[in-house]
Amino acid sequence: MGFKMPKDAREYFKLIDRGNFRFKIMYDKYFICLMMGLKCGRLGSSEQLESGDFLDYYPELYADKSDLIIGLLIDAEMRRQGIVAEDRPGVESLILKLISHNSNTRLSEQGVELLNLYAAYGLDVIRDKITKTAELETFLVHYYNLINSAS
Repeated sequence: MGFKMPKDAREYFKLIDRGNFRFKIMYDKYFICLMMGLKCGRLGSSEQLESGDFLDYYPELYADKSDLIIGLLIDAEMRRQGIVAEDRPGVESLILKLISHNSNTRLSEQGVELLNLYAAYGLDVIRDKITKTAELETFLVHYYNLINSAS
């Protein structure tokens, strides 16, 4: 299982893709959505995802961020499931469900699926709160303000 874009992400970011300053790679857009979903701690649905994977590994620009992404996923899942840090068996069980050292992403299928669902929710928040723009700089200012106020 790999990374799946939220269905409407390509359409939402289409104007930015035509501008002078753009996201470098498709995973940038996914990451933006993912971080918003993880910050909010809410999942979208599988119906909100494209059917095919667009990538099944971290691209080179994000390879050194895999531990951060995994940590943020574990944190979001702990919050969502109500697992407190003092509950060692609960935390260990969650980590064992989400991590797989045999995959390209170091995540289990369930872990990757959860990342995709967080990205789907993240796009919903972004789309609802940030008007489409052709200017990446404008989008990033609004995104910064939104993610700092998200809960």
